[in-house]
Amino acid sequence: MKKDFTLEGHESGVQEAGETATEATTTTIDQARPSKPANTVVAFPENTTSIRTADFGPFYGQGYDDIAAACQCTIEKLVAESVKTRGKILSVSTIAGYWRTGFRSFAPFLSLLHTASSERLTMADLSADSITQFLQYLRNEPLKYGAQKAHFASTKALLVACHRFGFWPEVDRKTVWPANPFPNSNKRAKGQKALSKNEKRFLVKALRKDMERIVAQSEPLSRYDLAVCVLSIALSTGMNLTPILELTTDCVQPHPLKSNLRLLVSFKRRGNATHVVALRKSEEVPEMASIHLYAADAIDLIVTRNATTRAQFDDPNRLLVYKGARGKYVDKPCRLTSSVLNYSINAFVDQHQLQTDDGKPLTLNVSRLRQTLLNRIWEMSGQDPLMTARTGRHAVETGNAHYWEAPPEAETNMRFLGEARVEELLSTPTIIASDRTPVASCQNVRRGHRAPKDGEPCQDYLGCFRCKSFVVTGDDLYRLFSFYWAALRNYDTFGGKRWAKYLKQVVRLIDEEIAPHFDAVFVSKQRERAKHQPHPFWRDLSMARMAI
Repeated sequence: MKKDFTLEGHESGVQEAGETATEATTTTIDQARPSKPANTVVAFPENTTSIRTADFGPFYGQGYDDIAAACQCTIEKLVAESVKTRGKILSVSTIAGYWRTGFRSFAPFLSLLHTASSERLTMADLSADSITQFLQYLRNEPLKYGAQKAHFASTKALLVACHRFGFWPEVDRKTVWPANPFPNSNKRAKGQKALSKNEKRFLVKALRKDMERIVAQSEPLSRYDLAVCVLSIALSTGMNLTPILELTTDCVQPHPLKSNLRLLVSFKRRGNATHVVALRKSEEVPEMASIHLYAADAIDLIVTRNATTRAQFDDPNRLLVYKGARGKYVDKPCRLTSSVLNYSINAFVDQHQLQTDDGKPLTLNVSRLRQTLLNRIWEMSGQDPLMTARTGRHAVETGNAHYWEAPPEAETNMRFLGEARVEELLSTPTIIASDRTPVASCQNVRRGHRAPKDGEPCQDYLGCFRCKSFVVTGDDLYRLFSFYWAALRNYDTFGGKRWAKYLKQVVRLIDEEIAPHFDAVFVSKQRERAKHQPHPFWRDLSMARMAI
């Protein structure tokens, strides 16, 4: 490893916006090695997080000054690029994430690596082996699988940016990063659950009560009042958190076709596109809280009441600005950030004593409201994936993977989505064009409707009945009824509540929607055979328990 980490004759610091690459997509190659700058604090402009500075000072003198200086210079350049392009390349919030979950998780590993080698580390020492060691370090940390991936992804993004700016020229980007270090991370992560009907009803009641109070007053809206308005907007539109926090004062515009609707214009960074949402507009503001919680009225209220506070802010076009009331922010204009919003939402839940159906304090956030709206549209549209995906402004595959979680009511109304191939029974019963499964057959166990699509065969046996690739032929009835009888026999050992949740509707589907497709005599014969001589796979429900 290189002993001398400091190369003289080079300067570091924030590169002026005019000195950065003229085009955002242009790769800047700077072969200069940064050294420890005089100012070790990087300032972040206003953003949706509460992070305003990144202090690299404590990380110098720890044995990896070259890497710390490269990362600091990279973040400074990224901030300058973001300011110049108005966040079109990377938002300041994303860059702040590189610091918070990227470098700050990478630095302790560098300290360990320095202690083990007793040598000063440089960017040239970061190789495929050290990246693999960093992965192992993350896996030994008390972090959840998703958090490990987030820390690694932020660190990788920061180091890739270091390479782009020429601070890591020695690396071979094609070999230094392991392929898919966190497989099946999307399956392990559990998304937010939609609110139940009772939870949503009490939430709307609490929002209506607070909105009536806000409308009746004339003072500028506080951060708590803004949080109530944000909840109203999220409940009505299903917008993500960041687009709401980045709304501008002119986001509501007249609808070109309908007078009772207005358009909400927001910007979704991940899609790098502007989205337009139609909002219903009430005629009178005082009617807003007593009749409906219309998002357009809530936005108009914020624009009017906080105009004076917003005029004192650095960006007067930013919508969610309030007057600070605590500490050094007293009487100063402050932008509503995600952390302040979460704090205010928790205060809202405590004040109204919002609880789950089990009597526990309700966990409330913007993501749950988006999930609630999309699942409601999913149900009201007759489970139309195209309409639901269009409302959520995402792809059908995204909705299927992350949003469409069947609520309890949908489980009760569960339908058989597959197909019953009676013709195969009548013609050539031994020739089956589908893949066998423990339950019946599947059009494609690796690339089917609910398959993981990562090359591995699908193991979600209980999900077959909600899968469009599910196929039942005459030859499958024996295995299907073996599962049927196993479900009935094991009611007590499976647990009453769990049986009702996972197996009750499956038994009903077999009786009412699958069996009628086949000849009654043949079905009766297979049913009795499965009852007395069950298929070896379904002699008990141990495999079904593994699938849950």
